[in-house]
Amino acid sequence: MRRRSTFVGAVLLLAGIGLVGCGDGRPKAVPAGGTVRYKGKEIPVGALVVFHPTDAAREKQIGGKPFGKVKEDGTFKLTTYASEDGAPEGEYGVTVEWRASTEEGKFQLSSEGSAAPPNKLQGRFSDPNKPFTKVTVKAGGDNNFAFEVE
Repeated sequence: MRRRSTFVGAVLLLAGIGLVGCGDGRPKAVPAGGTVRYKGKEIPVGALVVFHPTDAAREKQIGGKPFGKVKEDGTFKLTTYASEDGAPEGEYGVTVEWRASTEEGKFQLSSEGSAAPPNKLQGRFSDPNKPFTKVTVKAGGDNNFAFEVE
């Protein structure tokens, strides 16, 4: 009888180890990104694009919000778990925040050192409670979004 319980215990232990190795439970990111233009022409280099999951439970499952920084060519690639890995499938509210930056590309602080410089978009596109648009990221989809901000 003891041999049988030891065998059953060993099988359960191996099954448990196998389940732990099956992944971390986070949804897989799929390639996603796009372009941002300011007033149709200017490229808001350094602007922060954030995809806010529309479902709070989904955001918790993801562990945060996919985001990307606008490059000199106007493009951005989303990052969720690793650099430029994309975003998990789902619906997102989109925000864009564009602040002045130093020549080194780091954000500046005010003269008091306590606050970031003003948002060049004056907050019109950066309220996560009122995103300026919604998009859906789909596995196998194009997931290349074009945004116009003014």
